[in-house]
Amino acid sequence: MTQRTFKIILLSCISAISFTACSALSTQNNGAQTLQQVKNIGATPSTEGNIAKLIKQDQHCNIEFTGYFDGGQAVEHWSFNQNGLISASSTTQHYKDKMLAQPTTATTFDVQDATVQANFHKLQSNFSADKLAQCH
Repeated sequence: MTQRTFKIILLSCISAISFTACSALSTQNNGAQTLQQVKNIGATPSTEGNIAKLIKQDQHCNIEFTGYFDGGQAVEHWSFNQNGLISASSTTQHYKDKMLAQPTTATTFDVQDATVQANFHKLQSNFSADKLAQCH
């Protein structure tokens, strides 16, 4: 009987340690640091209350742009380093009565396209030069 009790206590302790470790590891930010956040930038198509964040990662930076429009939101991710734009994508969600009305649509932009490059440079221009310099 004491051997069974010991096994139960041991299993409980191991489980508690495992849960604690998983909780602690999941809250780490993987080296990401928000350098600057800008609100209500000029964007096309027009959005209300949009937010752009400049986020430094270990090997590159990201710009996360969230634009809210009538009936939904779009989130764009622009990854870049000192050599230029690495990747860009957008996810759009449409809502009706505060519920997801359509499936989420995801788009990957062609980073070699001149229009995509122009949009990227326009988005970058909303951040201060010293914050952008930290990405190089």
